[in-house]
Amino acid sequence: MPAEVDPNFPYGLDRPRQARATAGVGMILGVVTLVSALLPGAFDGARALFVLVLLLACLSSFVISGGLFRTASASKVKAADRLLNGLDLRGDEDALDLGCGTGLMCAGLAVRLPDGQVTGVDAWIEGQLTPNGHKVTKRTLSLAGVKGVTVRTGSIRELPVQDDAVDLVVSRDVLALLPSDTARVEAVRELVRVLRPGGRVALLEPFRTRIVVRELRTLGLTDATRSRRRWTTMPPLRTITATKPPAPRG
Repeated sequence: MPAEVDPNFPYGLDRPRQARATAGVGMILGVVTLVSALLPGAFDGARALFVLVLLLACLSSFVISGGLFRTASASKVKAADRLLNGLDLRGDEDALDLGCGTGLMCAGLAVRLPDGQVTGVDAWIEGQLTPNGHKVTKRTLSLAGVKGVTVRTGSIRELPVQDDAVDLVVSRDVLALLPSDTARVEAVRELVRVLRPGGRVALLEPFRTRIVVRELRTLGLTDATRSRRRWTTMPPLRTITATKPPAPRG
């Protein structure tokens, strides 16, 4: 059984608008910086400071944009493998991928769960990932040689999954894209609803992680924690983990 997701297969560009916008801003700032540097007296007193600020802003834009494109090509695959390898899966669990996108986490789960069932749910919202769509995901998984994954269209705030249906819920940079903390709370309640007693949560999220952990604890999940940020992806991710208490005996 393969130990990792194929790192050479494209799983789409996350946050395409931000990636392209920051690249565009970087190019504009680069032109402005060059023009400013060529003006007479550009490096005298306050003007020199202005040119330096422009240069730093230009470089920052390119660093952020480059990080987003690098994440799309390699970093997010490594982040997914790191998360899933750390779960010590038996191989027979049923798993759910929230906001499955083009199937990166689904692919990682499928190669680790030969005797389990993997389901991905996504609403396919334009602008969050490119390419995007139910057919794109099915085709991506097929071309990557991944079989046995069920892909469903639906909101992670109203999951098309029955109660107590899965042993594991995962996501990568999904809850952060929801429009509000209220929406994030709704999504957390849904993922807890579909999780079986004794099941686990393992999420990779960049922002608003504190409220996610707080809601998991409110709903009774044990060991709900978040890690430090890992700066190997852009945006940098925290790992959120928790366990649903087992059903009482008797």
